Amino acid sequence: GPWADEDVAADVAALAARLATHARELSTLERYAAEVESGDLAWGPAHEEAFWREHARAAERDDFALVRRLVELLDAADPAVAAVACSDVGEFARFYPNGKAVLKHLGAKAKVMALIDHDDPDVQRHALQCVSKILLKNFATN
Repeated sequence: GPWADEDVAADVAALAARLATHARELSTLERYAAEVESGDLAWGPAHEEAFWREHARAAERDDFALVRRLVELLDAADPAVAAVACSDVGEFARFYPNGKAVLKHLGAKAKVMALIDHDDPDVQRHALQCVSKILLKNFATN
């Protein structure tokens, strides 16, 4: 009867909506991964709390390849890149379970500590915030 058709239509519509959401999430992540890979970090939606709250677990792929690259970028000659890398590393520390231990293992803490003395005040500020997030047990995550 007509009910069956309506149910199928509703199911198809719901599935299409979920696929669209998934595709959007994937493209956001893919864009972010490409940006990190390129080393040309710039402020944008992927460097904000909402992105990390949602996608922190994706950072574990390929033995934390994204995080390893971010840790490399803490040494970037361009202070703008170093500042964004500090911010992202700090958000990873906040939102990834056991992220602090991962960062310690990757040598991130020492690198960020050194950036507190950077010539650029923006890098200093983001390094301080990042260190706080790595060191504090319960940095507000809600």
